[in-house]
Amino acid sequence: MKTSIPGENLNVARVTRELLDLIMKQPKAERARLLTELQPGVRQKIESGALLNVTTALIDAVMKLTIKERCRILGELKANSGSTMRKYSRVDFFSPIQYVINDRLSHGFIRNISVSGLFLENPHYSGPELFLDQAVKMIFDHPYTKMHLKIQGKIIRITKAGLGIRFDEKI
Repeated sequence: MKTSIPGENLNVARVTRELLDLIMKQPKAERARLLTELQPGVRQKIESGALLNVTTALIDAVMKLTIKERCRILGELKANSGSTMRKYSRVDFFSPIQYVINDRLSHGFIRNISVSGLFLENPHYSGPELFLDQAVKMIFDHPYTKMHLKIQGKIIRITKAGLGIRFDEKI
């Protein structure tokens, strides 16, 4: 099933399945922490042992979330668990970057980069909300050749720390 989010298509079933798979790989304590983040009132039940199955309660809570919230949590879990589909190694690279999303020019900093993408740290973006698979145009200097690059990509991860972006073409 696909759902429309301002100009974007997301596969709800795929996002949900990937999120639940990652949740099931988390230690019990981490599942409990995530459940209390989603439902703060459940903390006392967990601590007292009154909540018999944290995993079931967490799955129920996830199923009640919007697709936007599921994507946010999926991105955070991927960032924290090391679960990734990354094929190329990253190198730390701190450099300013200009980028365009939704026809708005913004500025930020690259935290790390590989031949297939980069992580845009603490973006200074003030436009409409960001979504997975959203197009991004970027301008920055290559970490080794220092050549000025103009490249396009898509947002593949959204976290509090920034954006994971996959280039349309390898650099």
